[in-house]
Amino acid sequence: MVFDKKFLIITAHPDDLESGCGGLVARVNASGGSVTNLILVKPSAEDNPKRNREIVEAELLASQQVLNFESIVYDTPLHSNKRPNLTLSNNLINFAESCIQDHEILISHWKEDYHQDHRVCHDVASSIARKNFSQYWCIDHTPYNLNYKNFHCNQYVDITDFVQTKKKAMESYASYFQEQHVDTVINYNKYRGSKLGKDRVAETFCTMYNKL
Repeated sequence: MVFDKKFLIITAHPDDLESGCGGLVARVNASGGSVTNLILVKPSAEDNPKRNREIVEAELLASQQVLNFESIVYDTPLHSNKRPNLTLSNNLINFAESCIQDHEILISHWKEDYHQDHRVCHDVASSIARKNFSQYWCIDHTPYNLNYKNFHCNQYVDITDFVQTKKKAMESYASYFQEQHVDTVINYNKYRGSKLGKDRVAETFCTMYNKL
């Protein structure tokens, strides 16, 4: 069982962890493990008039209270319009390396996610994965997975007992996730879970390496 380990999950934005692997986070905590979420795009000015820095920070806090994870937010450089400018750099990689500490399993986005910030996260994770992690996984993330061509789904995590917790965590982001979006994510998890058995629900990943 790996769920009692210390996980470092690198995501681009507040809300990515919840939709991509919120069920896993709930299962890890229930199993005696822990999760640190390194968020590389800090809450800031938003194009969406219903969101701003204060709203997103409050939503992140609400999600943490549901899923019980620690968050570390990178001080993302900003464009002149106050929007985040996340680019791969030595400073960013060094910052991510400083967060490794004694974490055992690394998780991040897949390289084919169509959001450029997700791809930067993948590059950062791949850069630090050479350190002392025993496993490195990439998230099978709806809706970005519609564009996947090279993703090998080889890790199924049964989240049947944690679906409602995942849903509640996603609903913490009321300014972003509409009911239809939450249902789409959960229905995809149900589809993946059908491989495990009747009425099972699963989040899926590509294991990049496993040293256990």
